[in-house]
Amino acid sequence: MRATVGDDPETIRELVQEFVPAARADIAEIHAAIANAEAERVRSASHKLKGSCGLVGARELVDTCRRLESAGDKADWPTIGALAAGLDRLLREVEIAAEKYLQDN
Repeated sequence: MRATVGDDPETIRELVQEFVPAARADIAEIHAAIANAEAERVRSASHKLKGSCGLVGARELVDTCRRLESAGDKADWPTIGALAAGLDRLLREVEIAAEKYLQDN
């Protein structure tokens, strides 16, 4: 994150605070796209989430989003379902790390 936004602690703190609600919205978008069988929407929402996850260093989420993006591009519904099933757990892990960061900084 520092490579992108620099060493300004207030900017970093703000990005961390904004990440979880935005990521939750993106994950909700992915789940809605799945419910409506919209593979392109899955791809697009996964791409968006991948970018914000990359900014905060959520590497496992980045990898999952990359794979979801690819599966969405191919309308590979079994893979989409399997990957999407883990999104909430992965976000919760990042949320716990973000809370600890915010408490310590």
